[in-house]
Amino acid sequence: MKVSGRSVRVAVAALAAALSMPALPLPASVAVIPPSGARFLEGQRFDIRVEGRGTGPFSATLAIDGVNVAFTSGAQNSLDTDGISPEGWGGFNVRGQVISKPGTHTLSATFSDSTGTVASSSTIRVLEVHASSHGARRASVKNIIIMLGDGMGIAHRTAARIVKYGVSGGDPNGMLEMDKFPGTGLVSTHSLDSIVTDSAPGMACYTTGNHFKNSQEGVYPANVTNPFYQPRVEYLAEYLHRAKGTSLGLVTTADVEDATPAANIVHTGNRKAGTGICDQYFDERSNSGLAVLLGGGRRWFQPRDPAHPYSSRSASSDYGPMPLDLLAGWSLPPSAAGAADPTRDLIAEFQGAGFTYVEDWTRLALLKASPPDRLLGLFGYGNMNVAVDKVAKRRNPRRRGVVDDYHAPDQPMLDEMTEVARKVLRKNRNGFFLMVEGAHIDKQSHLMDAERVIDEVIEFDAAVGVARRFAESSRDTVVLVLADHECSGFSLIGALTVTPTAAAGLPDEHLPSSDPTVVPAHQPVVGTSDEAGFPAYAIAPDGYPATLDVKGKVLVGYGAGADRYETWLSEPLPVVDALLPDALKVELGKAGYADEGMHYLRKSDARGLFMRGNVSDYEALHTATDVPVSAFSSGSDLWKEFVGVQTNTDIFFKLARAALPPHGESRVQAAKMTKTGR
Repeated sequence: MKVSGRSVRVAVAALAAALSMPALPLPASVAVIPPSGARFLEGQRFDIRVEGRGTGPFSATLAIDGVNVAFTSGAQNSLDTDGISPEGWGGFNVRGQVISKPGTHTLSATFSDSTGTVASSSTIRVLEVHASSHGARRASVKNIIIMLGDGMGIAHRTAARIVKYGVSGGDPNGMLEMDKFPGTGLVSTHSLDSIVTDSAPGMACYTTGNHFKNSQEGVYPANVTNPFYQPRVEYLAEYLHRAKGTSLGLVTTADVEDATPAANIVHTGNRKAGTGICDQYFDERSNSGLAVLLGGGRRWFQPRDPAHPYSSRSASSDYGPMPLDLLAGWSLPPSAAGAADPTRDLIAEFQGAGFTYVEDWTRLALLKASPPDRLLGLFGYGNMNVAVDKVAKRRNPRRRGVVDDYHAPDQPMLDEMTEVARKVLRKNRNGFFLMVEGAHIDKQSHLMDAERVIDEVIEFDAAVGVARRFAESSRDTVVLVLADHECSGFSLIGALTVTPTAAAGLPDEHLPSSDPTVVPAHQPVVGTSDEAGFPAYAIAPDGYPATLDVKGKVLVGYGAGADRYETWLSEPLPVVDALLPDALKVELGKAGYADEGMHYLRKSDARGLFMRGNVSDYEALHTATDVPVSAFSSGSDLWKEFVGVQTNTDIFFKLARAALPPHGESRVQAAKMTKTGR
């Protein structure tokens, strides 16, 4: 067939015109969640989400290992899809997915908008329940106790040992309770998006086997209208309660809305959403077996009304209603849907559900002889006070102290809370999972308050002793001492060579100098090498130093420290941290307490030597340093599993495998096939 020159020219012109036209953009930010590399234990529940951004209407498909899977929410070829995706986004979900076949699995998805279709995929692994990481006979335990020293690195532990026991002739005169554990290893502490984690994913990796983004706990990052709607991963407490009916106990010296306790049961993309976090403790207790909740944070449990001036409840930090498919996929009752309800009386609801409620040590102590079945204890409006200030009140009960200013004069110590908690949890014949947090090791390291840090480690170690003694008597318990991360680059640099009185008389030196020949008076009193000697502290009958200001006291530096003024002496008052009611912060400010942002940088009353930090912040920060793990197990050699270097997510799999009963005896074994047999 003959083709004319004109036809060729027309065709060429048409092609050129087509090529010159701007191409319509395809959907952007298309993702299938969980991301590649995620690991789950067989039978462990998790959500799958396909999402993307573009010009609606939106549609999507999902297949697991080539087999199509129906979404539980997300209307095809629609603008609002699942109803929880922000404008311009489409989202499609599968809630409460279970994959029972161990091995590698591929999640394949497509996402379409009006401009076209984009494919995305993720490769995940499902690990076998009945296996040992070392290939040995699988140990079996009934109870799991995680002792979590928040922010606690090796130097924190060493400092507490030196202060409490001292050193003679090169050998420690005694060992901490955690030092006596037979198994010692190292744990990496990275999060999903950084080598430096915060406490939310730092704790959640131990309790889910998955990495999450900083500030997020028990959920994968996703674009949704409320952080509580993000795709979930099942926690260890939820998994074990579903598998064999265990109970959960959470004990902390922090506000209970804080990241570490919450990252054992709460699913949220915002660790600061305190109202919703504390509501979820109660609303989803049927999934976790929550039986003990002890710590601070009364502000989230009291209704927001004129009768409760320290309440922090707010609709902006709440959730609800939960998507219906989320409730169904996670076997939650309609009562768990939630609502924006700042006037909710959460204490009354806990009591109505059979929880005994206490708010001071006097009432808590009465429960030791006859522990209740369920227990809620809230011993402060925000964070509980640190050991230094609680001990000071006990030593001088008639003298007004810091705890009085915080409206919490009768607070228990961490070991006392742990003792009552284990008595309550022991009543469940199916076993329990208990997490005990020494929260202020981290918080005082942030504030570079070395003396309060050291006493916090001593208090935490006393609680470790309670856990170990219980494990020795029960013969079916594993105890791990861990940290979610290291905080501040805490470092033992030497010892003070002058008396505290002489140190207090050193001149204030507020202007830094880059001249190496200028030696500030606070530097020569730092004894290094031979001059450090062996610091000696007098320990009072209560187990704490009579004073932390002694000649030869341990001196601390901060590798991740901020600008500060250093006197080498104890601060008489603690810094007011963020986890307190606003009204109480105002009161404390008027009473002379410094807030976080002004403590070290307010030159009008700063004392000591100005020290330039390494980070551009007003407080020391977390580091990416590996943390130690100490392991003890009674009735088995499970502790050997934790020797060596391991990732933070490895901890979950080792604990879950040890706690699950043999094949055929687990509720999970019977239920995990209901979603998919792949």
